Amino acid sequence: MKIKKSSKRKMKILIVILSLIIVAMSLFIFYKKVIKSSSTTTKVKVVHKINKYGYYLEENSPKEYKDMYYQLQDVLNDKKLDEESYAKLVARMITFDFYNLDNKMSKNNVGGTQFVMENYKDNFVLEASETVYKYVEHNLYGDRTQELPKVTKTVVTDLKKSTYAYKDIKDTACYVISVSITYEKDLGYPKNVIVKLAHSNDKLEVFFMK
Repeated sequence: MKIKKSSKRKMKILIVILSLIIVAMSLFIFYKKVIKSSSTTTKVKVVHKINKYGYYLEENSPKEYKDMYYQLQDVLNDKKLDEESYAKLVARMITFDFYNLDNKMSKNNVGGTQFVMENYKDNFVLEASETVYKYVEHNLYGDRTQELPKVTKTVVTDLKKSTYAYKDIKDTACYVISVSITYEKDLGYPKNVIVKLAHSNDKLEVFFMK
């Protein structure tokens, strides 16, 4: 018995529809299991904020960094701000967070960006992703085996005042701070860094670090 052309056509259409449904379901399952889980896995919980200054502390920060964060909170909450202590802590914290790669989820999770001046933030992240962070493997599921630097301590070794001028921003009393870095294991990363900070409204923000 021959099948009519119309029946064949209907069968082909049905097969195409079923194929599309299977593909759609496969993509949905892939999204649920891989893409969505990845986005939720990479999200690091913020456990504290200093609202007036916009500073925050993430859950996976090392104890040494957390200690500096709460020292910074005390300095900023003091009735008479000790600006030099403020500058030193920011310099130590950005250096610590930037070079402590072990707790970073991927090469895009650049540390210390919360302390960087807005005009420099994009360039800061771009340069980091092409240099220090370039070969950092992702750790979305906590199974990374790559050996990465762990910072144990940062110390201010020198502080001086300077001037800064860029577009509408002029600062005749910006800070130039030298910071030494100690690692749990020497993997060849920088041990001495220069950090420059300028005044921006009520904050001190980093515009240079090298």
